[in-house]
Amino acid sequence: MNRFFVPFAAIMSSGIFAYSYWKEWLAIRWWGEQAVIFPENEQAPYFHASEAIYLQVLLAFALVFSLIFFASIIYTFKRNWKAVFFCFMFSMLAIFAVMVNGAIK
Repeated sequence: MNRFFVPFAAIMSSGIFAYSYWKEWLAIRWWGEQAVIFPENEQAPYFHASEAIYLQVLLAFALVFSLIFFASIIYTFKRNWKAVFFCFMFSMLAIFAVMVNGAIK
């Protein structure tokens, strides 16, 4: 069970977040979409102050989740289950970092 669930969870959790952050960053940076930021709202996170900061935060999290995603795939093919488990843990810690980052006003 662990040899299916942990790799699946590590790949999917980091892959979904990497996809969503890359999609948002590319849409704003290269495809001309408007960033949805609320600089005047006091309840919005700090990175909604400007589009430049918003893009930096998106890119940083996209890179982090992509690194974890590719490491999870490589270690799954190598059948290094401890490393896959650590990738899953790093993915959960990165998701926690996203939540903490969003709570900073």
